[in-house]
Order: sequence, then C-alpha cells, then structure tokens
Amino acid sequence: MKKVLSRSAPSKAGAPSVPALDAAVTTLPNGLEVIVREDHAHPLVSVQVWIKAGSIHEEQHTGAGIAHCVEHMLFKGTARRDAAQISQGIQALGGYVNAYTSFNRTVYWIDGLAEHAEGYLDILADMIRHSKFDADELTREKEVIRREMAMDNDDPGSAVQHLMQATAFRQHPLRHPIIGHREVFDQISRADVYGFVQRHYVPNNAFIVIAGDVDTAAVLESVRSLFGDWQRRAFDPVLLPAEPRQQGGRTASKNFATELTRIALGWQIPGDSHEDKPALDVLAFLLGSGRSSRLYQELREKRSLAHYIWAGAWCAPEVGLFNVEAECNPDDAEKLRKGMLEVIEVMKKTGPGRAELEKAVRATLSSQMRTLSTVKGQAGSLGHGWLLTGSLDYQRQFLHAISALTPDVIRDAARRYLVPEAMCTVTVGEDVETSSKATASSDSARPDIHRFKLKNGLTLIVGENPRLPLVSVRTNFLAGVLAETDLSAGVTQVSAQMLLKGTKKRAAAEIAAELENRGGSLICTADAHRYTIGADVMRGDEADALDLVADLILNPALPQAQLAEVKKRQIASILEEKEDPLTVAMRKARREIFAGQPFHRTALGTEETVSSLKLADCRAMLQASFATGNGVISVFGDVKAAEMKKQVEKALAKLPRGSRQIALGREYHASAKPAAWTEHMDKEQAVLVVGFRTVGLEDRDVHALNLIDEACSDMGSRLFNRIREELGLAYYVGAQNFAAMGAGAFYFYVGTDPKKVKLAEKELMAQINDLAANGLHTDEIDRARVTWRSSWLRAQQGNGSMADVCAWNEINGLGWDHFQKLPGIMADISSKEIQRVAAKYFGEKKAFIVRVLPK
Repeated sequence: MKKVLSRSAPSKAGAPSVPALDAAVTTLPNGLEVIVREDHAHPLVSVQVWIKAGSIHEEQHTGAGIAHCVEHMLFKGTARRDAAQISQGIQALGGYVNAYTSFNRTVYWIDGLAEHAEGYLDILADMIRHSKFDADELTREKEVIRREMAMDNDDPGSAVQHLMQATAFRQHPLRHPIIGHREVFDQISRADVYGFVQRHYVPNNAFIVIAGDVDTAAVLESVRSLFGDWQRRAFDPVLLPAEPRQQGGRTASKNFATELTRIALGWQIPGDSHEDKPALDVLAFLLGSGRSSRLYQELREKRSLAHYIWAGAWCAPEVGLFNVEAECNPDDAEKLRKGMLEVIEVMKKTGPGRAELEKAVRATLSSQMRTLSTVKGQAGSLGHGWLLTGSLDYQRQFLHAISALTPDVIRDAARRYLVPEAMCTVTVGEDVETSSKATASSDSARPDIHRFKLKNGLTLIVGENPRLPLVSVRTNFLAGVLAETDLSAGVTQVSAQMLLKGTKKRAAAEIAAELENRGGSLICTADAHRYTIGADVMRGDEADALDLVADLILNPALPQAQLAEVKKRQIASILEEKEDPLTVAMRKARREIFAGQPFHRTALGTEETVSSLKLADCRAMLQASFATGNGVISVFGDVKAAEMKKQVEKALAKLPRGSRQIALGREYHASAKPAAWTEHMDKEQAVLVVGFRTVGLEDRDVHALNLIDEACSDMGSRLFNRIREELGLAYYVGAQNFAAMGAGAFYFYVGTDPKKVKLAEKELMAQINDLAANGLHTDEIDRARVTWRSSWLRAQQGNGSMADVCAWNEINGLGWDHFQKLPGIMADISSKEIQRVAAKYFGEKKAFIVRVLPK
C-alpha cells in the first residue's frame, strides 16, 4: 500500500492555504486501484467507482451514446438483484445513488451512512460486475433514453453546447454529444452494448474512491472481498484521431422555438495536461466568472446587452475548447457578439491587472476548500486528479501553477489561442438560420451554536466551526409572495437585484468585485418567502463581508437608470420558465391550487406586473422588510461567537426597529375547486402534473407528507417501479411536497411520450388512489426514514447551508434548533398517521390535474 499526501498549496498575499488532503492508494493484484480518504467529521461516506471509459471511447460506434446507455443498464438488474432490489436496497441503507457519463469517464457513486459502506460496495460491485443486460430490459431502457434525448432537444442550452461541439471539432469524438445521436443510437444492439462493457469494464481500466468516516484497513478488506476476484483482461486503449488545427473561422446557426437568443464563441485549446491549461483556466475566470468579470461588467451591467454571460475552458486529455456563451434578446444579438469580441481584444492587448490575478488565485483556493466540505466533494476531487494525472497530489500542483502565473503569461495565452482565424461562432434562436445567414454541519460534526438578541432587537445565530478557514454570513428578511399583491408580484426579486446596482458608499462594480477579489462570493437573492443577503468568504475577511452586507441593507442607492434593465432580465427569466414543459405544468397547477391565496403567485411575478413596477415599489418593499423584528442574521464558520456578536452589532446598529411583516400561524384559504386543464407547447414531450392542496410548514402533517415525498421520489419508489420500469410509460416520475407559511401543495408528476399520456395518467391516478386508501407499506416507510436521515445529514455539509437553515427556521417561528429536533419528529410518525394524512389530502376527487401536450 502506497500512501500519498497532498501538501498545503502555496498562496499569495497571506491567503489561507488548502488543508492537507490525506489519502491512500492501493493496487490490487488484478490492477484495480483503490483510493481511501478518512474523514471522521460526519458519520457519512461517499463510495465511487470510476470507469475510464466515456463517449469518446465508443470506437466504431462513436456518436451512438453507448457509454451513456451502459450507465442506464447497470441499474436494470443483476444475477442477484432486479432493478427494484438495487434501488430499494440502497435506499434501505440510507444511500443516495447516481451515476454520470462524461467524455472520458463513467462514474457510479453512492453517498450515505458510513456504517453501510460495505453494503454500498456490495451493490456497486454487483452492478458493475454482474449486470445482466437483459434484451427486453434494454429495449425498454432505450425508449427511456429516447425521451431523454427529446428533453435534451427541447433545451436551448443543450442545443448551443451540441452545436458548438459539432462546429469546433471535425475528427475528434468530442464533436458528438455524450448522449449520442438518435439515428445512430437506434441502430445499436445488445451485442454492441455488452461488447463495450467487455472491452472497457475491466479492473485494470477502473479505480475506486472512498471518502468518509471509514477505517482504511477495514474498507480495503471489503473491497478485496467484493472486487478482488474480478478478472484482469487484456485492455487496448482506444486510439483517438488527432484533431487538425483549425484554419479559418467557422459559423453555425440553429432555429429554435424560444423568445431569447443564445450566442457562443469557441476556440480549440490543448488538452488537460498541457502546460498552458492553468493560464487558460484563469483567463476564462477573468473574462466570465462572477459579477466582477470583464464580460459581465461590460456587457451585462454597462451595456445591458446580455441576460447572462460566462466563459470556461474544458478539455479532454488530448484537446479542449475555450468557450464564451451569452443569452440576450434577439434584437441585441449582433451587438452582443461584437461586444464579446471587443472585451476579448482588450484582454489580448493589455492582459489582466495584478489585482485581477490575485482575485483568481484566491477564488480558486476558496473553491477548492469548499469542495473539501463534503465527502462527495473530496472523493470527486481525488478521482478527477487520479484520472487526469495518476497522482493524488494533483490539486496542490495545479494550485501551484495557478499561483505562479503572471499577467504577461495570461495575456500571451489569450493572444496565442483566441485568434479570429480559429474562432467558431454559433447561434441558437428563433429564425437565426435565416437571419444569420447544528448537530451536524458540513464543517464540524458538532458546531457550537449560540443565539443572541442584539441591542436593536435583531436576532443573531452564530455557529463556531473551525474545521476549515471559511465563514458564511446570511441575513434573512421576510418578504416575497406573502408581502406582495397581485399588482406588485415580483417586486421582492426586482428590488433584491436593485441592491447590487450601488449604495451610497459603493458603485455597482465595487460591490461585484469586493469579495471576489478576496476569493469570496456575495449572495443577494430573494425567493417566495424572503430576502437573503450574505457572503461566503475565507477567515479574516468576515468583517469586510459584514460591512458590505450592511451597506446593501442600510444604504441602497436604487438608481432609476438601472431599473429597466433589472426588470428586463427578470422578464427574461419568466420567459425562460415558459420553455420547460414541467415548469409550465407546475406553475399552472400552483395557480389553480392556490387560487384566492397569495401563493397562486410566484416569486418572479408575471411579465405584466414586473413591467409595471416602479422604483417607489422597490423602495417601499425594502423599507418594510429591512427591520430588526422582521429579520435574522446567522454566521457560521471559523469564528468566535462573542467577537462575532460585537462585529454584527456594530455593522447593523442602524438597522431600523420594526415588527414582522407576516403574521405567524395565519392560514390562507383557497377558492378554486379540483378540475383538469390542458396546455399546449411546441415541444416533443408530454408532461402530467397531479396536485393536491395541503398545509403549511408549521403543521405537523407536513412531516408525514415529507416522508410520502421521500417514498414516492426515489428510484425504488412504487411510482418509478410501476410506471417507468414495469410499464415503460415515463422517462421520469416523482413527487414534490411544497410547504409555505400557512399553505402547501403536494405534486405528483410524469414526463412521457405524448402517445402514452392517457395511460400514464390512468396509472398515476391509480397509484395515488391506492396511496390515499392504504397509505405506505411498512418497507416503504422504513426506506423513506433512512433516506430522509441520509438527506438530512448531507444537507448540513457546509457553513452556508447551516447558516441558511438555522436562519430560516428561526424567522418562520420554528426556532433555529428545529433541524436538531427533526429526527425525533420523523421517528414518531406512525404508519397510521401516514395513512390518515394520505387519506386527508389525496384522492381523485381532490386532484388538480394539468396536462402539457405538444401542439
């Protein structure tokens, strides 16, 4: 057994270094490599099996999506387990299972309770080594993948990505989508799929990563027992064609039924291991990562041309792509494209400033440390480095290369690669082809949590968590749907974005850059219930974070000149929601279920209400919301409670006193009656939503509804197994419990082929009626409890999530420590109570049904 340590990475200007990542790698006689990282902060584990085969390794079947198909089939049954036993077995052990296929890998992983690590390994070993690849099951699963392709075809973001890949690469398999082309996919047989497994799913082409509360020797013994007799086989790596150097620009356009236009610029770059990759990563960060990036500031903030814009550099081992992508109104498309090139040319001419480079270094350090907050993140980071370089020291080496960069090196990389004669330009939009022609937080197993009432009446919650040098600040103020009217719907979100446009002390660019320059991030959002203003920073920067957060709350400038642009972007988000059939169905069901209640509105509002909002509306909502009695501030991380109390009292001393905007315990009564509605969209898929009116988050029944949600949402659920697996009527099927203050709804949903929508509706209603009549079976309840506990633990992995959940529970009257009480509450819910709740709220006569069908 060889042990490899990742030492702390060097940093600039006193920035905290990345903590040592201690891991061990062992190679079994059959060639299988096993990486183990012990982390005893939580009773959790992430078990991952990495296969070094993805979509670029499909050889004569390139473009068929075989690698992705294999990923699906490994969940369909083995010699020991059928599909239901796989999913239910994992659920019974408190695990969450998933997998993903990329260009050069397929990864299967289970996150869950550390005590069941061997059980997770047993199931993964069975799936990877003994899957049956039953011909009938493959036929059914291929239909599921076809529906997934249809969903992909309905997404304009995917359309841009696939069009760019096909344009930028002419020979390399990167030109094909991972999911494959429908025409080629339809031609593959069971022999083709199984042959891919025989060639690539061998121990000498795989490795396992285990991170969490495990003992290395014990878990290695489990791996040897389950994988040790997996036979090594001769393995010839796939020889990939070399991508010829691009000579001359390339353009491509695709018509798409959408009200917005997507533009992307792309350039070929070297592969992941090339010495220029760190410089290209930083170049992408400086151009298009965060509110202070050059593209964001110039084209979104100053010129108001883009709704969103970003840049990235992604690679296979041999070759990659530098990509800049943006979304805009159709009339702005050409101006935006020219603007993107202008910003890039400035970077090529002058390069970045030293302050910008320091920002990139700190942001990279901060991002890496946040990855270490979860066992899944640790395992994924180790696996990525091992796949890429065969070293567990990759993270330190990469950060060292980032830290060694100079402005000239980044400028030279921009000049070398981002050249007009090797640029690809793709556009997706309507008619563009024509026109173009505290008990468990993530950073400490037991954070020390304190609650204070400050002198001005504001509630402060502090969680001391010294595990990593990170601090998260969250302020929550009640607002949103319950504080709005039918005329002002959306004003909370609009006013939240207006806060970022400047204060009496800071310009918008200063607000965007202040924390990003320190490797931190600013949060300024709103949802259906509240404003959330906060920050995630490294230790030592919390005072600056508090000063910025307080400035946004106390001194908003609300410049009139920016209001129109903020409203335009919110309307763009409303229009974007209208492109997704499931969202359209959910929104319609919500309007009907909550008719006569505030929650028939959404946080975004409507095009009409947002268009009519005035600056006075924003100011009035902010003034009514930002008051001591209407808010809670929480700080979690590497801090001391007493010192944090002093800093918060100083920063928010001038926060106006005031009472809650929204009364606790108020019930909202709806007026609509159950019925059915049909909507039509220009999409390939059909969606069915069956909704029911329930209760608010303060009602005890909500906990039984949450268990029903767990039981009906997993791949081991009765809905999944009956409707998707047995009958093949759906691509996806599940449930969602929505609980707000004083009101709630429960949704069942199915995505299906339009030809099967009637059968899917009939079967879904039959399952709902059975649930209303009989509740859940004992085994379903047991799995739901274990799955809920695993989710409850995972949700606490992070200072930000703990700060948010404590503040949310405190502000809605449940108390900050409500999350600590939840395991006891859930354990007390009996099968009789679940049956009572199901009978009370569900049943065909109580159903609000929405069908979204193709035109």
